[in-house]
Amino acid sequence: MRATPSAGRAVTALVILALCGAGSASAAVDASAQEAVPPLTAASSAARQVLDRVRPAIIQVKGFFGTNTSEAFHGTGFAAAPGGIFVTNWHVVSDAVLYPEKYRLEYKTSAGGTGSLNVLAIDVRHDLALVEAVGFAPPPLELSAEAKKGERAYSVGFPLDVGLTITEGVNNGRVEDSFEPRIHYSGALNSGMSGGPGLDGAGRVIGVNVAVNFQSQLVAFFVPAEFAIALLSSSTSKPLDAKHVNEEIAGQLRAHSEALLAALDSPLPSQNDQGYELPAKPAGFFVCGAGGDPAPDQPIQIERFYCDANSTLYVASDIRSGGLWFRHSVLHSTTLDSWRFAQRLQALSTLPSGKIGSGRSRQLAPYACKQDDVTLDGLQVNAIVCLRAYRRFEGLYDLNLHIVSKNAPRRGFVSTLSLTGVSSEAALAFAKVYLAAIRWKP
Repeated sequence: MRATPSAGRAVTALVILALCGAGSASAAVDASAQEAVPPLTAASSAARQVLDRVRPAIIQVKGFFGTNTSEAFHGTGFAAAPGGIFVTNWHVVSDAVLYPEKYRLEYKTSAGGTGSLNVLAIDVRHDLALVEAVGFAPPPLELSAEAKKGERAYSVGFPLDVGLTITEGVNNGRVEDSFEPRIHYSGALNSGMSGGPGLDGAGRVIGVNVAVNFQSQLVAFFVPAEFAIALLSSSTSKPLDAKHVNEEIAGQLRAHSEALLAALDSPLPSQNDQGYELPAKPAGFFVCGAGGDPAPDQPIQIERFYCDANSTLYVASDIRSGGLWFRHSVLHSTTLDSWRFAQRLQALSTLPSGKIGSGRSRQLAPYACKQDDVTLDGLQVNAIVCLRAYRRFEGLYDLNLHIVSKNAPRRGFVSTLSLTGVSSEAALAFAKVYLAAIRWKP
């Protein structure tokens, strides 16, 4: 499995267990004592049966850069329709789709056969792709939109290039309060298994391996099979049109951001902190938190609040899109004079340009910004609004809105909003909605 927006930072641990024999003392072990030792637990026979059933339909998806024979990346795919049609993840094949002159795709079967792959259809929002394996068309697996929570589940793929592997876990159902539907699988997923099938006990595909949270234990995710079924039903047998692929991706990203903004409460809910009404959690799928320095003797007390939609999509290895987050820092002091307080507030007011979206300059144009003093229902603030265009995906922009209060000598706030992968009209319209939720109500 390649790295993803829902995966986070990889954390690995190496555990070494050394067992030392007792030398000649082991020969003195009583025979009856040996018989009392219970046998080792056998591997799950159900897992063996599932693996035997699906093995012929699984391929390793391999990507190569230029003329190299050593792979640049790899993932997994499974037969989902007659004629050699396989499902995998978008993030597995994305570089080859976006840079076809640099990358080529090949497959390798569990029996060692190889051949070329053609990309037929993509679903960036749900991280899915359909590929055609030239010269290899095994019977497809059955896809099922029914995934019962609490039942045994399995995942199959090629982790870390060590061979075809099955892991066993539990289907914990749909993730609650998630913008994009995901199935929580409490089993192991590792790099290289992306695009492989998530299976029930009967060997039916209930989802597609997509991501793992490396900062936890056995928290992994499947894309529900219903989205693979939908992609299969809407696709054709022709390879993806390379001339129009950027338009296709831009349209999918725009649809995702429009759905995200439509899912938010309107007007935005707010909460009061030191007399400032500021945007609060706008929908159930947002992850929000708050904190600050609890020491009472600090010259300035700062309370912080943040919310993240956790909606970012993987577009390519050098760009993410579709995210929305905001944060506030509220300051007050009873000991500092207004000049020193203003200095501290100014220190927090620097535009955090390095944290308002991810992507390299070859993908994103520089920000164009406008700064002005604004009155929000009697509250004086300074606002900076910035937009930057996507170079490859026409009509998409990132927005950054940065707001600093100017109404009190020893009280104030800094608020930042970031929205990525939206049309300029939608970005500016939401900026107005965000500003409308800010008020002074002591």
